[in-house]
Amino acid sequence: MSNGAIKGNGQSISPLAHKPSKQTINTSVPLTVTPASAISPSATSSISSPTNTSLQSSPEGPRGRNHPPHQQQPTPLTLPESNFTSPPVLSPNAMSEAIALSKGPGLMRRISRGAANRLTRRRQSSTTLSHRDHSSGPVIMRKRSGSKNGGETDLGSLDVGIDGDDDAISELSCPLYGLGLSGDGVSSIPGTPSRKPSQCDVGDTPDVPRLLTRGMTLTKVSRKKRKQLHFVLDANAGKVTWNPTNPSKRLYIDDIQQIRLQGDAKNYREEFQVSSDLESRWFTIIYADQDRAKGRPVKTMHLVAPDQNSFELWTSTLDRLAEHRQSMMLGIAGSQQDEKTLQGHWKREMSKLFGKATHLPEAEILDLAGIERVLQGLHINVSKTIVRAQFEKVDISNTGHLDFDGFKVLVRWLKSRTDIKRIFKTIIGNNPDGLDCDSFLAFLRQTQGIDVDASATHWQKVFHKLVRKSNSSSPTMTEAIEDDSPLMNFEAFSAFLTSDYNPTLTSRPTTEKLDRPLNEYFISSSHNTYLLGRQLAGSSSTEAYYRALQNGCRCVEIDCWDGQDGKPIVMHGRTMTTSVLFSDCISVIGRYAFDKSPYPLILSLEVHCNAEQQQVMVEIMKKELGDRLLLEALMTNVFHLPSPEELQHRILVKVKYAEDTVDRDSGVDIPVGRRQRSASSPFVRPQILDNTFIANGPLLSSPPSMSPPENASPWGVSRGSTAATSMSSATDDSDTAQGGTLRPNKATATPRQKSKITRNLGDLGIYTRSLKFHDFNQPESKAYNHVFSLAERTLENLCRDPESKAQLEKHNQRYLMRVYPSAFRMRSTNFDPLAFWRRGAQMVALNWQTYDLGMQLNEAMFANGSDQSGYVLKPEELRRPSRFMDLDGSGSGPAKIQKKQILFSVDMISAQQLPRARGSKISDSLNPYVEIEMFSAEDKAKGVAFGEGGQDASARNGMSGIGAPHKRRTAVVPSNGYNPVWDDKFNLKLETKYPSLVFVRWSVWDSQDGRNYNNGNGEPIATFTAKLSSLEQGYRHLPLFDQNGEKFLFSTLFCKIRKEEPITVERLADPIAEKVGRFRQIGQAVFKRTLSVERRGSKDEWRCSKDERRGSINPEKMFPQKLP
Repeated sequence: MSNGAIKGNGQSISPLAHKPSKQTINTSVPLTVTPASAISPSATSSISSPTNTSLQSSPEGPRGRNHPPHQQQPTPLTLPESNFTSPPVLSPNAMSEAIALSKGPGLMRRISRGAANRLTRRRQSSTTLSHRDHSSGPVIMRKRSGSKNGGETDLGSLDVGIDGDDDAISELSCPLYGLGLSGDGVSSIPGTPSRKPSQCDVGDTPDVPRLLTRGMTLTKVSRKKRKQLHFVLDANAGKVTWNPTNPSKRLYIDDIQQIRLQGDAKNYREEFQVSSDLESRWFTIIYADQDRAKGRPVKTMHLVAPDQNSFELWTSTLDRLAEHRQSMMLGIAGSQQDEKTLQGHWKREMSKLFGKATHLPEAEILDLAGIERVLQGLHINVSKTIVRAQFEKVDISNTGHLDFDGFKVLVRWLKSRTDIKRIFKTIIGNNPDGLDCDSFLAFLRQTQGIDVDASATHWQKVFHKLVRKSNSSSPTMTEAIEDDSPLMNFEAFSAFLTSDYNPTLTSRPTTEKLDRPLNEYFISSSHNTYLLGRQLAGSSSTEAYYRALQNGCRCVEIDCWDGQDGKPIVMHGRTMTTSVLFSDCISVIGRYAFDKSPYPLILSLEVHCNAEQQQVMVEIMKKELGDRLLLEALMTNVFHLPSPEELQHRILVKVKYAEDTVDRDSGVDIPVGRRQRSASSPFVRPQILDNTFIANGPLLSSPPSMSPPENASPWGVSRGSTAATSMSSATDDSDTAQGGTLRPNKATATPRQKSKITRNLGDLGIYTRSLKFHDFNQPESKAYNHVFSLAERTLENLCRDPESKAQLEKHNQRYLMRVYPSAFRMRSTNFDPLAFWRRGAQMVALNWQTYDLGMQLNEAMFANGSDQSGYVLKPEELRRPSRFMDLDGSGSGPAKIQKKQILFSVDMISAQQLPRARGSKISDSLNPYVEIEMFSAEDKAKGVAFGEGGQDASARNGMSGIGAPHKRRTAVVPSNGYNPVWDDKFNLKLETKYPSLVFVRWSVWDSQDGRNYNNGNGEPIATFTAKLSSLEQGYRHLPLFDQNGEKFLFSTLFCKIRKEEPITVERLADPIAEKVGRFRQIGQAVFKRTLSVERRGSKDEWRCSKDERRGSINPEKMFPQKLP
């Protein structure tokens, strides 16, 4: 790769303190598109050349994408072979070097990936793929921010904008602007201007240039080869194909997340060593293949257009189509029924039937089969029996077909919300005309739990705006506020419940500042951030850093190894993962570091480079990050960590210190005064803080373990390496003494060794200096700015000993700690972060590429309000020093935390437009049921959590706590995935020391036979996880997410949530804890298995009878005080 990775087109990138500016694309490109229907047969020859297309440019020519001012006749695309031939990157150990000399890596990676795919999913047939061709739009929300916060649903997008005028509200009928083309390319970043089309009429299908429907030759660029392929755009099917004989060679427009143009895709172009001359015609498509990419949700396709006009055609047309298809689905989402949108769907179906043939308007009718086909395209997954019944009701003349007016009536009946109507009738009481303003405010105060008095004027405006919106004859805004007569009808009330005015998570603004020291916050952290897939044979990409930063991550990991030509690379060492340049990673980090959050970003460096390449790393970071890179302490003679407020827009480096030698016998890594420290280092005057609360007891130890140590390989020692090959490169530099918690025996201790970290790199660790863990009594563990990094099993071993656990929790009150997944998680799964948050660990690093339960809990932790900044203040019980004082104040031992009783209830009312299960056929019916799980940070024991309602699906032995949530199920609704109604009520009770660490997860499952619970070998079709303290009360529509963490466009769960304030409880005896043997611990770590009693709820099939749904708990004893 050329030096362009650092300097680009021969120009130096100035390290500014702010985000690099982007040149905004002219969103109204002066191009005239002739509809395909208007092209006569005689005009065929006029479009045979890219320069003579149906797309006619204005006299000024195309603008906005860095064109040369005077562009001449485009020349055929030529890609010199010398520019693309890159030498193979050798792996850092002898075994990988031997493999790299053959074709082994590609073969092994394909075998590993193929075996995993066969075990976890069923390959789609071409028939299943063809069903997507009939889809009218996406089911996944392509959001510009990528967040999952507050007002998750966009069902009421027509009703937002309280303080705006009517014109501003009406413009929101097209709330999303396709793929957000902006700047040098597409961006999904808040605050970046998006490419809004000049006209936004969801009822009209965008004109598609005939040149694209006929096909065009583009150059597809990959890591291994460059190939010219014939790409064809099928607008009706919403897809792009490049091999008509292979149906899998296609890309659906609904799957596109972003299109990055030119400079925004620079890192990919430089990674593939493509000349900068082609930058103006380069575009990268980021897409998610939901059907074929489980575990790897993100894919990329890199294309080079033959000329500038072709580049404009493809990027602009794809953007317009993506916007149109998403707007078409939003127009009928929830209870909305925009007539223009329905007309657009109807026209689309008529165009399939008649094409360009002339026909009378009376001929535009559909029979029952046609109506079913249209509903399937709209993702209305309702049984054929219901459709037939509604069809016969509308077809009062028994003609056997419906016109457009009949189609509108049918859709309105299907979309009617009987559940909301029932609630509305209960609220209005004896006033059949609707709710007045006072009654609406009382509903907000009593049922929704809103402090109306704090913003009464605001909610009055909301009321009048909703009333006026539902009735075009209502008075103006001013008159409506002065008049007490307006009443809220059912349509306005339903619009409120499905709008952003009624969010699921707390969205009220907060004035709280993050002014406590860093060690008092949970920090959103990532492990092996660079990986898109599994840690043994996945792909490394800068895209992973972009996605993590856009989702609020504040601590990213960079594993650095020696690369060729003196250029450090990032990869998972001693594995078959691919690599990416360190400079590319830092460039992306520097560009997007503070787009989501202004608070400090921590770069956790794991360094395996030689001294020369370490110096290159320092130079790259200083150049790309500029003034944002923290090079010295903010204040001198201050020996506590600064706050996130003080470190806004600063980047911290977590790295080991530089030392001449390391004495592994001493258990101390830096003897005081050993080295001459730089003036910029905060260690000029080492300060030992008062740590009398840390006992000077015996050395930490753990019970004998039959499992290998953290840095041992299950494959044995490689003959070509001087050290054991680790399953995770993180364990080689894990800041943990060998064996996790045991100090080396002096009889077998290794001699003093040279430190690998150079002084220039080590001096970057200002407030986050990595320190290898031996025990909590080593002198350097009293330095205020050290960080311990521990593997999950090491920390679990510490917690088995009461004294070690107490020292661990005391340590985490004042100092930073990072915890990362075990090396044995070969499929990049995640642990339960609650197990380590409750110990006060600030940086609980997870594999963000795997959206499992651990990652869902992590997202819920940082999901709402100020928590989206990536920093969450730890609960007081994990911060106050008085916790470790005895009752007499002596401080000789930890005091117990009093438990709190958590009591809340959930009325599981209904669901709306649920998605189909992965791999299901279009003819398969959906038989949904919902599981509600309550997670806590308590040790697994009996008597921790209780519940009533539905069916108890918890562990049969009554255990609940870490790894065993209390779980209950609704009934199964057969053959109705569109609007199932349960009306099941659940009361849940929990006793915990950590009330702020209680989470609730809703999972939607599909019963195979419509009667039994059988989710043992499958996965939920949708989930939603939330922190209990973040949930709003009252009637709420919960958003749903798929297996990759993508939000469904219109699928929701409708619930009523009630909570009570936690109260202190006194227990005469502690719950009966579960005893866990060593063999079971090994089985859980390696095979992720649990006891049979815990798998009972997922392995057995339970008949959902009425008696079983009543539960076996006496409500009078369990819940003496019912929730209102």
